[in-house]
This record gives sequence, C-alpha cells and structure tokens, in this order.
Amino acid sequence: MKQKRVVLDEKYIPKAEKIIGETGISTFSQLFTILLVNYGDVLVKSLKGEQQ
Repeated sequence: MKQKRVVLDEKYIPKAEKIIGETGISTFSQLFTILLVNYGDVLVKSLKGEQQ
C-alpha cells in the first residue's frame, strides 16, 4: 500500500476526534479514507457548481 501524508489543521482536530469517537473509526487515516471514498465525488461536483 502506498502512503501519503495528510496534514490536518489543528483547529479541525477536535471535530475529527469527535467523529472518530462517535463512529468507532479507529484512526485519522481511516476517517480521511472513508470521507474521500464516500464524499469525494460530491465535493468535486459542489466545487464545480454542478447539481447533485
């Protein structure tokens, strides 16, 4: 598995920790992967101003 480093702005750490605590996700890496896989396309469409 290839690895990339993601730097999380300190002000978002409490939010990420809350999501991890409420969902049972075990790591920040796993959280990022789940968000990317499930919401990545939605993000791209939203930023391009496309309808969902």
